[in-house]
Amino acid sequence: MNATTLRPWATRSPRKAPPERAASGSRSARGVAKARSRASSLRRSSPVAYHLVWVAAILLLTAGLCTVLSVSMAEGVRGGDKFVYVRPQAIVAAIGLVLMLFVARIDYRKLRVASLAFLGVVIFSLLAVHIPGVGQSAGGSSSWIQVGPITYQPSEFAKLAVVLLGAHLLSSPRVKDGRFMSYAWPYGVAGLVLCGLVMWENDFGTAIIIAGLVLGMLWLAGMRARQWLALTGGGLAAGIAVIALTPNNVRMARIMVMLNPWSDPDGTGYQLRQSLLALGRGGWVGVGPGESVQKFAYLPEAHNDMIFAILGEEFGFLGAGMVIALFAVFAIACWRLARRCADPMGKYLLAGCGMIVTLQAAINIGGVIGAIPLTGVPLPFVSYGRNSLLVMLIAVGLILAVARHASVRPASSSPKRDDNGKGTDSRRGDGRSRSARPSPR
Repeated sequence: MNATTLRPWATRSPRKAPPERAASGSRSARGVAKARSRASSLRRSSPVAYHLVWVAAILLLTAGLCTVLSVSMAEGVRGGDKFVYVRPQAIVAAIGLVLMLFVARIDYRKLRVASLAFLGVVIFSLLAVHIPGVGQSAGGSSSWIQVGPITYQPSEFAKLAVVLLGAHLLSSPRVKDGRFMSYAWPYGVAGLVLCGLVMWENDFGTAIIIAGLVLGMLWLAGMRARQWLALTGGGLAAGIAVIALTPNNVRMARIMVMLNPWSDPDGTGYQLRQSLLALGRGGWVGVGPGESVQKFAYLPEAHNDMIFAILGEEFGFLGAGMVIALFAVFAIACWRLARRCADPMGKYLLAGCGMIVTLQAAINIGGVIGAIPLTGVPLPFVSYGRNSLLVMLIAVGLILAVARHASVRPASSSPKRDDNGKGTDSRRGDGRSRSARPSPR
């Protein structure tokens, strides 16, 4: 009798694990992978920047609701509804915060296809505002669509569309060759179409913001400096041509008023003059919450485009400076997150959403203080504007979503330096983004 006969179990094949145990092992492996992904996320590696983004947004929103309430009270003194502005703004703020939390939990990498569909909806909406009976006009612009009690402004959502599309297209392999046409088609053409449609609405300020977002995204994607400067120069030339050809020289008059607000104090310079008077009256610490005088029909659009002047009047230079500081903190936090992001699409989303907020804030504040011509764009999170507030909170949600799901760039991939101390990432001759360039051997 051989050994096999004595030990029949020696020839048996090893027993397989029960199905439920195998499934459990698979789930645990996926759980470990997810745990590792969360551990290496931007949120875990840069917690300060992550929290500064939403904290700055909430503080700006709070300051805005307080100032809008102050302006609303002026309407009550004149016999109107004293909550006419703050009530709808607070409702949209609550909806926007819920949307922000919802968007923050989305895996941003699943938005590639959605960005194309969103662009199509925005373009269709920008065309629909010109259909008689559909579009609504206000302030010289045909930018709104009334859907029952809801007012929809497509030009505000065009800012999100251009960032989402840029993050999708500019992170694809098509731009790795560095050719001009790889950047111009289809992203550059799509941005030009959006600018043209917004200009058709006579909304020059929003068109400037969209153009700035397109140029910023192209620069981040690694477009060569000469190509980028040529494109920027062409855009400036087109803008000057539009201003020169505007009927009645309305935009040219705004430029002249910026240079000398008292040249036409009761005409085109009236709004800027009243804005400067409000800021001057505020002094260092302001006249106190709710004590503004300019909000009583002296300053046009005090609740909307010019709310920074009311804020400066009531809270002074220190209060206005704190608002500017919050925007600066928001911008720095977005920059730090984008700098550490390993995924190109995530990096472009972080930078693009950060630019939506900070670029618009710079244009609004610059117009209110007379540093640049007035453009009519609202101050993010602060001005009365339901569509604008909704877009800004969604942008914050996208920033948080990228920080939650994107991984951190390894420390070994940080830019190396040459012998002369100049970073290799400053060379843009290969046409690729900074994170895509190979390290020198």
